[in-house]
Amino acid sequence: MSRKKDSRQKAKGKRPQQMLVFGESENDTKSLKELIVALRVDLAGKVQTRRDPLVLIKNARPEDVPDRAKRIADVVDISRATHDIVCVFAHEDCDDLEPKHEEACRKIEKAMQQADCPAHAVVPAWELEAWWFMWPAAVQAIRPKSWRAPDDYIGKDVGRIKDAKEELKKRVVPKDLKPDKRKSFQTYQESDSPAIAQAVQEKGLARKPGAKSGSYARFVASVDQCKVG
Repeated sequence: MSRKKDSRQKAKGKRPQQMLVFGESENDTKSLKELIVALRVDLAGKVQTRRDPLVLIKNARPEDVPDRAKRIADVVDISRATHDIVCVFAHEDCDDLEPKHEEACRKIEKAMQQADCPAHAVVPAWELEAWWFMWPAAVQAIRPKSWRAPDDYIGKDVGRIKDAKEELKKRVVPKDLKPDKRKSFQTYQESDSPAIAQAVQEKGLARKPGAKSGSYARFVASVDQCKVG
């Protein structure tokens, strides 16, 4: 038995339980943490984010994939010394339309499995911002006096929104905003994402999306698979 596997077995069941979230940016990991707790209140206090290493597997050359996965696995192993790691999430935006996210998920999960660190891939299509279109009220709640609720995609498939981040920036702008006010208008920024996710949690909307998203449905299924005691 390898030293690594032996240390994991000793830690299992004898340490506080923990879930780790890795991603492309701190805004993304914080947002996913909020959504995970929104979906599973029993996981509150158990979800932790990691700023490094970034998840950069989706577009990596085949020869670079093992090392990038190993960097994540090494950080997980450090946490295993003090915690029972029950789930690992690895996020990368799809930067493409659904169902392309499935291919990226398979690549990430295969790489992590081969690094002896099974993980759930989280690959929003086009980007994480596409998911926010499922909850217009949560988005507007961030700046209720200036933003409009981006309800343009209610009942539609948000996984088919190209360049979702730029689209969201446009859709929160009030339609009647005067031209001279548009240049100074404070529109959506990536740093708003954690607050939007928190609003989703506070409003109890995580399991009540107003639109469809295959990548979000996959994420929900992954969260539901995490078992804690």
